[in-house]
Amino acid sequence: MKPNLFKTIVRTTLLFQLATFNLQLATAATIIGNLKDISQQSLDTRISFAPTNQVLVTGGGLSVGPPRIIDSVNGAFSIVLEAGDYSVSLPLLGWRKPFVISVLNTNGTVNITNLPISYPFPDHHALHVNAVAVSAWSTNVGTSLLDGTITFAAAALRPRNLIDLEAFGSFIDPGGNGPNVTFTLRLGGTTVVTHTSPIQPGNWHLSALVTVRTAGAVGTVAGAMALAQDNGSGSVFPFATQTAVVDTTAALNFDLLASIQDFTGTERVICEQIFVRSP
Repeated sequence: MKPNLFKTIVRTTLLFQLATFNLQLATAATIIGNLKDISQQSLDTRISFAPTNQVLVTGGGLSVGPPRIIDSVNGAFSIVLEAGDYSVSLPLLGWRKPFVISVLNTNGTVNITNLPISYPFPDHHALHVNAVAVSAWSTNVGTSLLDGTITFAAAALRPRNLIDLEAFGSFIDPGGNGPNVTFTLRLGGTTVVTHTSPIQPGNWHLSALVTVRTAGAVGTVAGAMALAQDNGSGSVFPFATQTAVVDTTAALNFDLLASIQDFTGTERVICEQIFVRSP
């Protein structure tokens, strides 16, 4: 046998063995799931799985392929994916925004609902924005500062979901009595976080955050709020986090309530601007 031919055979054999070894090392998870419409009926549609713009380093080499589009059958779908992050979208359902899944390094079968899911897109829209100023008068109790209703569908909230709120407004105290003001964040009728403090006339800014820690019939949520008063005193409400038990399997209304102590019937909390968002 000629030396060059022998070298070629050896080299080819080694490359084949190395490729086989790499294939044995490669891992790919089988992602399964089931699509339902809002009436809980099986939904057949297209699903797109797009890798991020980062090249994936896998056991079999470099993963540089384009997105894959598959169809659900009776709502069910299955796809094999390398470990990494993927943007999942429903091309035929344009009103549903994409979300990101993180596929673990495994050869097993994983339901998509058990994968970390996030909505990290910076152009996401607020759940609610007030179009008008809203007032909570001292002659009323626990008035909503939203000019509409926010409702999370049953089982929509999952662990690590966030609800973010920002609001700006003013306090009115014609009698100068320094009334107490109470702000309350509620989810599904349950108080998540509340705080009461005396105020002075002036502007205020409220920041609040609610985190879903666990989901289910006895799900746990944590909330905190910080409210600064622009009255020259430098008074700032505490930032303490409070927790509550909420049934996330049911539809849940989200609300911010305000009440102000009554002395003259003219005290009020005015909310000039507010938005609520949940990435």
